[in-house]
Amino acid sequence: FFFLLSLHCLHLRSGVAPIGSNMETESPEPQEEQPSPHEPFSLKILSTVQVHRSLNGLRHNDHLRYRQYCSRRLRRLYVAMRFKHGKKHFKQATFPENFDDPKWIFIPLVQTERAWAFGVQLKADNAAAAAFNARWRHHSERKFSKACKYAEHLESVCKAHCDQRTQLEAEAYAAFMAGVWLVERESWAEAKTKLARCKKLCEHFILAADQAEASALREHLQELGPMLRECRYNLGEAEEEEEGLSKVAASGKDVRGDMTYRGHAVSIPSEKIRSKVMMCLESAKALQADVDSENRGPAPTEKYGEISVDFGEALKDIHGEMIAAGADADTAEWRTAEAFIREVSLCLSAERNLMLLRSHLTKLDDTEDVNTIDSRRNCRPEEGMRFCELIKDDLAALAELPESTPELEDRLATYKKAVLDYRCLYLALCHTALGKLLEASALLDMLTGRIEEAGDTDPGPLPRLEGLFQHIQQQLPSCVARWRCRVLVLLAKSKKSKKNEAEEPSAEDTQPKAKQDLLATFPPKFRDIPCKPLLFDLAFPCIEPPDLEAILPKKQEGKGRQAVAAVAGALGGLGSRLGGWMGRK
Repeated sequence: FFFLLSLHCLHLRSGVAPIGSNMETESPEPQEEQPSPHEPFSLKILSTVQVHRSLNGLRHNDHLRYRQYCSRRLRRLYVAMRFKHGKKHFKQATFPENFDDPKWIFIPLVQTERAWAFGVQLKADNAAAAAFNARWRHHSERKFSKACKYAEHLESVCKAHCDQRTQLEAEAYAAFMAGVWLVERESWAEAKTKLARCKKLCEHFILAADQAEASALREHLQELGPMLRECRYNLGEAEEEEEGLSKVAASGKDVRGDMTYRGHAVSIPSEKIRSKVMMCLESAKALQADVDSENRGPAPTEKYGEISVDFGEALKDIHGEMIAAGADADTAEWRTAEAFIREVSLCLSAERNLMLLRSHLTKLDDTEDVNTIDSRRNCRPEEGMRFCELIKDDLAALAELPESTPELEDRLATYKKAVLDYRCLYLALCHTALGKLLEASALLDMLTGRIEEAGDTDPGPLPRLEGLFQHIQQQLPSCVARWRCRVLVLLAKSKKSKKNEAEEPSAEDTQPKAKQDLLATFPPKFRDIPCKPLLFDLAFPCIEPPDLEAILPKKQEGKGRQAVAAVAGALGGLGSRLGGWMGRK
């Protein structure tokens, strides 16, 4: 009875129905852990991969070094994220579906890069080998296949945890890996489809990227070119023409006369962005009117900076709309608007730098000598060189915009030549400030024969910059001639002073001879000391040694042996006697 009672109490405490009872107990269901909410991660996959490749061996096509780097980095990621696969025996750990740390995204990315680098390394070794190795070929195919699987895993992870731009970049990256694998398997039609998709997405990203990221994406596009040509060649297709902005048809939307980009009408679909762009254009027109008038504002450079910030915000909004629309949508209008705003922004930046160069030239006209401290406080030639470099960068960015015409290229080349002439002038002034008069005169002589008189020309495709460039081109000949004369005068004075110093007697010559004998310079000057000559007697091996056998005493072999035997016998007898004496008791 007591046993049954204790058993009943234990069942009640444990929550289990006792034996023979009809009490139904509900077992608690396991609750699934809810993922902690986080903002979508943002990762620039293509540019990040391109930078790491160039920094770790692929700049020199060293895929082995890059593969080793990927292995080390993958190990560090495993340790940091505690994503281990067993200590002694390998046991595949499952990749988490929910996470809050963006470092998890790098694990499939680095796995893909390691497999791809191993495949390319095997392919290069097989190409450089004396005989073709089929095993290496199959091994490289397996590595490319594994890289393709890792890239697909990366794409699925990005779709669950990243923003839209990162998802599109992961799609482009997976398409590239799939294209590489299909090219290796010689599936030309499927490979062309994947590579064309990757190319379209990369071109879409270039339009909505800054300068550093755009250069990395262009390098990635250059890698796609040979593979696409190989696919077209094996399929028997011709080269495809690139689509430009010329195929954009002007729709019936709001097309304003002020918004034209190199002969194409610009229409912005978003009313909010259109109003913002129109406000920026009105501010730029008002600023240009203030600059052209005689009474300019107190700080025009600050106004240029404010307008550039407004244009930068408009560009960010357009880039966001382009990414949201995707590469498959019709983004021709957004591309035209983006190119138009970028051109206006670059023209404003170049105009600001030209204004700074113009004010620097005004200070330079009031300066007669660049060697004095006061003149360097007022006008430093290094600042002029910096302004020339900034203007040259702006002109290079304008030349990279789409839909460039021959007229525009010629005009930009003329502007660049004027900027380089001014840079040469400021470089000569820098040499003059350092006392290098021969170098300065040589540069100014070259610049005198290089410059041309600027005449009146039409406004051209860039009317905002034409007036400023024409003004500085008209000032260049007189400025170069003036500074050339000054440098030549300084050079003649320096030569004359050196000649006078050579003709004047020194202080030692004017002193009496007795005093000169007492004086001695310490430390003494260096003088050449003749080295001890090395004599080689070439006739020494030909000399025969003399015969000295007649002079040396001859050895007596018989007597020597008898003496040795006598000494040995005497020593033997003495030893036997001593042994017998010591052995007695």
